[in-house]
Amino acid sequence: MNQMELPFEGPFAVADSPALWTPREIWVRLTAQMMPFFSEGRRIDNKGGAKVDFHDMAKYLSAFSNTPDGGVLVFGADSDGNPTGCSSLSSDQLNRIESCHTQLCPEAKPEFRRIEATVNGKQDFCVAIYIPYVGRLIETNKPEAWIRYGDTIHKMSDEEKQDFRSTRQELTFELSRAPYAFPEDFDDGIIQDFCDGFRTRERREDWGNAEILRDRFLLADENGRLAPNNALVLLAAKSPRKSIPGCRVRVQRFGDNTEGTGNSYTPLRDRFFEGNVVSIIKAAAQELDELVYDVTGNYILDYAA
Repeated sequence: MNQMELPFEGPFAVADSPALWTPREIWVRLTAQMMPFFSEGRRIDNKGGAKVDFHDMAKYLSAFSNTPDGGVLVFGADSDGNPTGCSSLSSDQLNRIESCHTQLCPEAKPEFRRIEATVNGKQDFCVAIYIPYVGRLIETNKPEAWIRYGDTIHKMSDEEKQDFRSTRQELTFELSRAPYAFPEDFDDGIIQDFCDGFRTRERREDWGNAEILRDRFLLADENGRLAPNNALVLLAAKSPRKSIPGCRVRVQRFGDNTEGTGNSYTPLRDRFFEGNVVSIIKAAAQELDELVYDVTGNYILDYAA
């Protein structure tokens, strides 16, 4: 074995397995010589150092914060990992790289280090940012939530955000505060019926409606005002789809026992019922009662709430 074939030639030690390094290991050990060996993917993304789009940076702060193990964002490198340097950035821009998260993605917890590099024969540097996984949904100031898939970032829908929260043992969706005003945005009749039933069943004739809703964890006191949660929205809001898009039921009737596909997908009846859970159940039940008397077709109930 001659000198050019020694196993420790190159930026990695013999025992290193950089393909298995976590994003934090990459960030801690990264050098300019290593950078081309880390192609863009779930663990790392590179940005040029000629200018910085801080709103775009906020998306990556959110995305890596929502991705298990987090990720590394490098300023001053091309898409292949070759250093291009950040020396052209002003002191204000460099300072803002390290502080913009406080305004644009305040719950992200980035860490920063500079990596010495040589670009076109001149001494330069790159800025490496480690963005740890936080374990709860991290949104930008828009508010938008992003997540990393492969070498791209994906903007999460409302349904994806709710699923993310529920699987990370955050405060349950039903108990989360809702962007509604109480009592203006709620159906007085439904709330009255609910509270009257509680008073009769629990023998609490002296309790007021607000007291009952607080006891049932449907309302909370926040800074002197009554704040409804999503459970109350589902129960009695006038327009729950404002914050819960899937709060509706679809009833379809078909001519036989299969839905069909393509040209054969021809429902004889197809209706959506929207609103709070009480109104949806009443409307859907009435629709199904009508279909029961018509035995010439079959119906399918497709709901999301």
